[in-house]
Amino acid sequence: MARRVKIGRHDGLAWLTLPARDADGAPAGFDPQLRASLQNALSLVASSPEVRGIVLQGDAHGWPCASDPLADYDHDDNAPDLSALSAAVAAVEIPVLALLSGRVQSGAMAIAQAAALRIASEDTVFAAPEGTLGVLPAAGGFVRLARRQGGAAALTLMASPEEIGAEAGHAMGLCDLVISDIAPEYATAALDILIEDGVPRDDGALDDPAAYLAALTGPKAALAEDWPDSVARRAVEVVEAALLLPLEEALAFEAVAFDDLRAAPLSRALCHAHRARRAAARLPGEPVQAAPARRIGLWNQRPSLAARLLAAGHEVVFGASDAAQIEEAFSSIARSQERAVQSGTLEVAQRDADWARLGAALDLSGLTGAALIIARDVDGALPQADVVLREAEGPARPEGREVTLISNPGLVELVPGPDLDADTLYDIAAVLRQAGATVLRGGPGRAGIYEHVIVGALAAVNRCLLAGLSVAEMDVIMEEAGFTQSPMRLVDELGAASMLERTRRAGHKPDLLLATIAEAGLRIYDAQEGADSWLAPLRTEAGRVARRIGAAEFLARVHAELANVGATLLQNGQAFRASDIDLALIRALDYPKELGGPMFAADEAGLLATRKRLRALVAEGAPDPVTLWDVLIRNGKRFADLDEG
Repeated sequence: MARRVKIGRHDGLAWLTLPARDADGAPAGFDPQLRASLQNALSLVASSPEVRGIVLQGDAHGWPCASDPLADYDHDDNAPDLSALSAAVAAVEIPVLALLSGRVQSGAMAIAQAAALRIASEDTVFAAPEGTLGVLPAAGGFVRLARRQGGAAALTLMASPEEIGAEAGHAMGLCDLVISDIAPEYATAALDILIEDGVPRDDGALDDPAAYLAALTGPKAALAEDWPDSVARRAVEVVEAALLLPLEEALAFEAVAFDDLRAAPLSRALCHAHRARRAAARLPGEPVQAAPARRIGLWNQRPSLAARLLAAGHEVVFGASDAAQIEEAFSSIARSQERAVQSGTLEVAQRDADWARLGAALDLSGLTGAALIIARDVDGALPQADVVLREAEGPARPEGREVTLISNPGLVELVPGPDLDADTLYDIAAVLRQAGATVLRGGPGRAGIYEHVIVGALAAVNRCLLAGLSVAEMDVIMEEAGFTQSPMRLVDELGAASMLERTRRAGHKPDLLLATIAEAGLRIYDAQEGADSWLAPLRTEAGRVARRIGAAEFLARVHAELANVGATLLQNGQAFRASDIDLALIRALDYPKELGGPMFAADEAGLLATRKRLRALVAEGAPDPVTLWDVLIRNGKRFADLDEG
């Protein structure tokens, strides 16, 4: 079913209602269907002599807002581009009023800024997520805001990391009025004033160029501190163009800046990371559904998990091997609930209802009757349940209807047993998301996705060190690329012996460097005789002649090896989406999302070129590229195509 603008008429006004959901009930933005429908509706009502004003409004869900902030800007041959649609709104000869509600961003922001007047409900929030994706607000929204309210307002909007409430948005000039109840009579009165007094100027900020430029100082500094240089610089150039150029030229300048930034590697990487996060909102094949409330048994789990499951409406039975842990957990849950009550985020009645659904299990039999049991460190037989999730760090080989739960920093992995049906797996994932987890699907194997990528990253870095890179050079390269720490810092933090054991447990071949560090009990960054003096004899033993490795080669080598780890997991059924590999690195290892991830990097560099690099690295001890590379190359596919399929 097509998304169509609903047209209503009353007292000489045309009311255009914009649907905020698609045919499946999912949030949707200004997609081609809606853009075409709105253009047709505007043309129809603007040409009618009986219409003296136009009201644009969202439906009961607010204004259209896509989960992908850049989708509104996509080109389609069968619909007007967002910039053309905004220009059409601005060009209407009768007043256009935007009644704003819900979340206003991207397309909604551009259309609203093109209207003659903007009235927002109290629950309206404004946002400019484009900056997080390496671009800037466009389609006229950025330039029109700058010309009307000043370039400082436009830059402040873009620099804001959080949503901007209605009142704060009013102070910034994002809307002209905030009211508690947008009744039809308010819109009628507002348009009557516009018709009688005339539409306000849309370029009032240009009257004092000196003040306009002076006001940019603070927002420019904020952008320079928090945003990539390429994005901050182009944003400043656009608001300066809004002041110095005629409107049409400024709009063209904005469009070129947006297109240049969107085509750049930074934006492509950030958009990929954003898509990976969105994809992880559901397992492959999982429909949109809510998890029903149920009785859940927890054994040796974190109190925070119990608290979140209670908040989601479940009945929770909390048990532990040590009775003192149960008492401590109940106290922790009570404190967290009390803090929520004091902050106003939890009603007293709801707290009492949640507390009434919390029970204790002094032994495993106390979990009897639970539909779902989540357990770790179990000493004995668990009672019968519909599904049992066993939390584990080692091999994931569940039996029957059991599920292995692998908890990692920032995400969890689910490995279902052979008898577990897909619907039950999806249901479990929905429950864990209610507890705040990002959930990935894994497959049977010696370790999970996270463990494989962390071991693979360490091995790839170690091969670079043996090839000639110094530890200090590596640290500088990784810091400049956006990494918070190098894997060698992790070796010092966790211990080389521990990392060596993790390498063996995951089934990877231990490399010479890690084995030597573990045997010598060496802490890399504590070496008194020089950070790299211990590398020279290892290079000799390995038959390596040290050579210079620059930043580009280092990153290409590490990305290639990690992509081969990911390809191995995909080929063996231990991962089900290439983007999950990238997300695991971003979430669990603080891998910079500005790089996108190794699977993304392989697609960008080309699979043929990446496979060639991998084959060359085999001589340095790297694993052979797995068969999946050959299959994808032979069929002209990329890793991203696996996710789309």
